[in-house]
Amino acid sequence: MGKSKYKRDWHKYDENVITRYTLMFPFYVFEHWWDLLAEENRHAKKTYKAPKEFNEFLAFLHIFLPYRAIEGVLRALERLKIIPTSLDYSTIWERVRNMDIKFPEANDQLEVIADATGISTNKGGQYIIAKWGKTRDSKFLKIEIVMDKDQFNVINAEVTSNEVETAVKTIKDLQDKGKEVKKFYGDKAYDANEVYKTGVEVVVPPRKNASTRRGHPARRKAVREFKRLGYNRWREEKGYGVRWRIESLFSAVKRTFGESVRATSFLGQVVEAKLKFWAYAWMVHLANSLVGRAPGIRV
Repeated sequence: MGKSKYKRDWHKYDENVITRYTLMFPFYVFEHWWDLLAEENRHAKKTYKAPKEFNEFLAFLHIFLPYRAIEGVLRALERLKIIPTSLDYSTIWERVRNMDIKFPEANDQLEVIADATGISTNKGGQYIIAKWGKTRDSKFLKIEIVMDKDQFNVINAEVTSNEVETAVKTIKDLQDKGKEVKKFYGDKAYDANEVYKTGVEVVVPPRKNASTRRGHPARRKAVREFKRLGYNRWREEKGYGVRWRIESLFSAVKRTFGESVRATSFLGQVVEAKLKFWAYAWMVHLANSLVGRAPGIRV
């Protein structure tokens, strides 16, 4: 076998990965608990036992642990005097379930990639499928991710049955915030007039039956160009190959947090699925800010 075409600063990469998990423990909240809590309770209608900044830590724990187990962890932290008080099951459930899931701020100019992946709602996940095979009871949530092509940051994650509608909403939300979305990459599922109407340069292969006479003018132009160039040349000229990056993201999230959810209610499953991508997004974003990225470099 020949030598690898890519080289990575492994010491920096390892430090980046370690930092991701270190930062998910809110030492600042532990140290400033009473100040944060006093500020939160100043105008609150009811008295809270823990600051709202603590919710993110609870959400991170919930990716790995059920609510009852988190209650046990908090009791241990209280016994060790790391936190002044623990929370009961109902409070933990309410805080995680109702948390406002926000992703890191996107760059002012960016190119985005969108795609959807499946999260198993079977408690045993892929183990059950591997052991017993797929059954009619095998169910998945479809979650769509929109990511920054260059920064590898998750911009949004939504459980959806309509990928086009969700992606268009994400693009418009970015534009409403003053962000310039230069390009949109997606597979054939995104070959729709609604995507072209956003005004973004669309890099999506058209369907086989795509018409050059109907639809949005930009889409008709894109279909004619695709037919003139052919798939291979079109792929090369448009840089369509960068879509592998979102597949790498799916793989990284599922290897880190698993590819199934424990919740039995649909709302609980949605929250748990989104939290996987939320946690990974913030872990990578914060670690990159402190340590720096360590991407593979072509040599």
